Amino acid sequence: MKMKSILAFLIALAMMWSLTACGSSSTPETAASTAAPAADPTAAGESASAGEADALEQWGKTMQEQYGGTTINALLASHPSTTAMLEMIDEFTQLTGIEVNTRVLASTEMKTMQRSNSSTKTGIFDVYMVDAFTVYEYAKAGYIENLEGYLNDPVMTPEWYDYEDILLAFRDGIASVEGVPYLLPIAGESRFVAYRTDLFEEHGKEPPETIEEWLELCRYFQEAGNGDYYGISFRGASGTLVGSAHMAIAYCFSDTPIIDPATGEYQLDSPETIESIQFILDLAECSSPDIASMNHEDAAALFAQGKCAMWFDATSLAYMAEDPSSSVVSDKVSYFNVPQGPAGGSGAVAGWSLGIPTDSENKGAAYAFCMYMSSREKAKEYNLAGGVPCRTSSFEDPEILAANPTNSFIFAAIDDAGELTERGVSYNYPSINVLSFMGIIGNEINRAEIGEITAQEAGENAQKQIESVLAEQNA
Repeated sequence: MKMKSILAFLIALAMMWSLTACGSSSTPETAASTAAPAADPTAAGESASAGEADALEQWGKTMQEQYGGTTINALLASHPSTTAMLEMIDEFTQLTGIEVNTRVLASTEMKTMQRSNSSTKTGIFDVYMVDAFTVYEYAKAGYIENLEGYLNDPVMTPEWYDYEDILLAFRDGIASVEGVPYLLPIAGESRFVAYRTDLFEEHGKEPPETIEEWLELCRYFQEAGNGDYYGISFRGASGTLVGSAHMAIAYCFSDTPIIDPATGEYQLDSPETIESIQFILDLAECSSPDIASMNHEDAAALFAQGKCAMWFDATSLAYMAEDPSSSVVSDKVSYFNVPQGPAGGSGAVAGWSLGIPTDSENKGAAYAFCMYMSSREKAKEYNLAGGVPCRTSSFEDPEILAANPTNSFIFAAIDDAGELTERGVSYNYPSINVLSFMGIIGNEINRAEIGEITAQEAGENAQKQIESVLAEQNA
């Protein structure tokens, strides 16, 4: 089913479900027809039919026999999906006999520890949580296992895992390298723009269709706010913060804003890329004077405090604007995709996956954990606990959608990734340098934000630095 054709269907399901959800119960489903298993809306967090539940239990017994008593160590990022997985660990251990120790760190600190662990082959960790921008680096460095053999093993990967149910944008875009699966996607992300519905209604404004209209809206609300609120907030701080914000709009201006895959040549100094950098700088002019030092938490907090009309960031962070305990605008938020630019939509594809370090001594038990947590069988429990979806079935599930109506907007944002594919463009270009080069680009854009250099100089400086890094690597 095409994403665009089912978006309205998803929203309608959420509306329909909200009329019936009041009488729901958390009592697990205990029986189902073997001919046609029916979904039971009273079984919150349970997606299995009786037959599937039996299959899950049988798999657990097999894992008990093979790995019972094993202890694995998982290095995870601080993320809503990690919180959801932590709630599921006791159940996993009871089912399989596999004990799980976890260490949860901020993403940058976690990646530093992963690289240190794998480069020295300490064997301390058995599970890594890996983001979209490091999978290529880790695969090429030999840090993570090729999972093809596990996926093809019906004992290790039963039917209830349902690999094909994971959206292709995430299977291929954040978890595979050159067609080889190295990770199992657990949380799919894109970028979208949150906006204050009360301000838009008060001023008679509609969500924009083009980036020119978007910038015009930002300028309008920057002036209308008169210091009480700003036009927009986003990650504007140096390095990968503003570098990732730029990358999320760069494909609106060109199919090859960072690198030309046909030639392998980087082109940060191209006219289209310079234009995209200027656009980020124009957005920054419509924000807080502190924009050049704002990380994702700062940007989200500004919006949640009612201090800006729009907020541009990852779809997985929507909860920061929607939590009534911390957001004064929680009931006044809606979303729109990054609007179309000269080259088309942005189509940001990001997210998190689970994988196995090659130096792990408990690979089988580690895979059992990764497979269980990311499976279709446990997806409802995971999503209702706050885990970020990456499966078609999750986006189509009325109960999950009713619990988090924002999923319909997330699904729409992911649709733009499909447009990039149609354009023959891969958002996460294949390079071991994606994050370091994003940092270089971000540092130069940040200099331009504070007025040290122009957009043209930012692009040219980034190009020179990248060429220097490549020359040194190839020497």
